[in-house]
Amino acid sequence: MQFEKSVDIHASKEKVWSFIWDVDRFIACVPGCKEAKTVEAGKRYAATMVEKVGPFKVEFPTTIEVLEREELSRIKAQASGADNKIGSRMKIDLDVRLQGDTDKTTLSFTAGVDILGKLAALGHGIIKRKADQVLDEFAQAVKKQLEGDS
Repeated sequence: MQFEKSVDIHASKEKVWSFIWDVDRFIACVPGCKEAKTVEAGKRYAATMVEKVGPFKVEFPTTIEVLEREELSRIKAQASGADNKIGSRMKIDLDVRLQGDTDKTTLSFTAGVDILGKLAALGHGIIKRKADQVLDEFAQAVKKQLEGDS
């Protein structure tokens, strides 16, 4: 499944970029993120994602690896995890882009999501609705954080 989301933020690219790498503040915007830690700064992170999807409450211990980084403009990352209780796995290929000028930045996300196991049995529609909801909540939380401390 492919997902795309963009949000306009009234903040400079430098401020948005700095926010993305402030793991504690950034993760606070991710719906369902129970905990996160830096394994290797700028390269590898670990998080636990908890979410209710249909009848399932899933808990994915997740590894996030930064694959490419273009200062102030782009990050490519991959996240993967498994919930052994319900027998499901997920992998997300994420492309984050920043475009803008001194007072406004467009933050764009493109995500390719693969889900396997029992969770996948719920069907494309339910999973897509939940993923769209999570992305919307995330985008609005980032916007609020950044515009709130202008």
